[in-house]
Amino acid sequence: MLFSCGKATDELTPVSKSLFSGYVQKGPYINGSSISITPLDRNLNQTGSVFSTQIIDNSGNFEQRNIEFASNFVELKADGYYFNEVKGELSNGSLTLYALADIKDVNSVNINVLTHLERQRIIYLVQNSGLSFSAAKNQARTEVLDIFKFALPAGVFGSESLDITEEALLLAVSVIVQGHLSTGDMSELLANISSDIRTDGKLSDVVLWEQLMNNIAFVDLEEVKSNMENRYNSLGMAVNIDGGELKSYIEHFKNNSGVESTVRITYPATGKGGPNILADAVLTVNPTLGNLAQYSVRAVLPEGSSLKIVISGVMGDFGFYQGSDDNWIVSNTADGQFTLIAIESGKYADASFSSFRGVYIEYYENGATAPTKVKVVNVVN
Repeated sequence: MLFSCGKATDELTPVSKSLFSGYVQKGPYINGSSISITPLDRNLNQTGSVFSTQIIDNSGNFEQRNIEFASNFVELKADGYYFNEVKGELSNGSLTLYALADIKDVNSVNINVLTHLERQRIIYLVQNSGLSFSAAKNQARTEVLDIFKFALPAGVFGSESLDITEEALLLAVSVIVQGHLSTGDMSELLANISSDIRTDGKLSDVVLWEQLMNNIAFVDLEEVKSNMENRYNSLGMAVNIDGGELKSYIEHFKNNSGVESTVRITYPATGKGGPNILADAVLTVNPTLGNLAQYSVRAVLPEGSSLKIVISGVMGDFGFYQGSDDNWIVSNTADGQFTLIAIESGKYADASFSSFRGVYIEYYENGATAPTKVKVVNVVN
C-alpha cells in the first residue's frame, strides 16, 4: 500500500505514434525553431536517445510522424525566437522552454511558460519525494499556478494542453513573466523562479515577486490582445481571447500577490537646465539672470510608461529650450499654458525652461485623464 502513490507504480511503456505534435507558445515560436524529444526512465533520467525535429510554421506548430519511444515519459525542449506579445515583434534573442509529459494516451503536447516552470519541481518530487509522475505533475502544476494566484479552467487537466490562442490564463502568465524585459532577462527570471520553487514549491525570493509585479506595471493589455490578433490573423488563424478575461487575470494577480511594484516614473532633483520643477522637493526656484529663473522639466520613464505634463500660468514670460534628443513634444497656447508629452519610454525626458513668475503643474501619468498629482512652483527673489 505504501507503494501505491510512489515510483513503483510508474511502469515504463514503449509507445508508437503515427503522428506526435504540439505547439510551442510564449507567443508563438517562429518557423525553423528546434525541437528535441527525449525519452526518460521512471526517475526522469534521460535514456540516451533523442529525437530531433523543428517547428514547421510561424504558429509554433511541430510534428513528428511514425515515431517509436522506448518510454511513455518524455522531455520536450524547444529553442528559438518567438513573437513577443507585449512589444508586438519578434524576440531579440532565442529562448529555451521545456515540458515533461506522459504520452501513453496522448498524441499532442504543447510547450509553454507553465510547462517550463513545472519541470524542475516535477523532477525533484519524483527523485526525492517518492511521488509517481502523475502525482508530481499535479502537485507542481498547482504550485506553479499558485504563484500567479490562478487555477486551470474547468475541463483543462494539464498545462501542456493549454493553447495561448484560446486560454486567457496562459496569455496572462506569459505577459506577467515577459513585461518589457529583454529575452535574456526574461530567461534569467524563469530560471530563477524554477530554482526557487524546486525544493518546496513556494516562491520565496521577494526580489522575484517584485520583478513579476514590475513587469505588469506598464503593460497595455489592449495592445497585447491586438498584437496577438494581428500576428495570428496574418497566419490565417484566429485568437479567441476575451480582453476582459485577460485583464481580470492580471488584476487578480496584482491584487492578491501581496507585493507592490517598485518601478515608477521618477523626477530627479536636477536636470540640464538646473533645478527640476517636477521633483517633489522643488517648490521654489531662485532667479539666476536678473529676475529670470532657469530650471529643468525632467522625468525618467520606465519602459512602457507614458507621461503628459501641463504647465500653466506662465503668460508671455516663459522661455523654452529643447535639444533634438530631449524626448518631449511641446506645445503652447495663447493663454499661457504649455503641454509636454514624453515621446519615448525607457529613457529620460528633459528640457530647459525659464520664467519670471511661478507656475502651476499638472501630471498625467500612464494615460490618466485626470491629474495624478499637481503642484505649484514659485519664483522667489
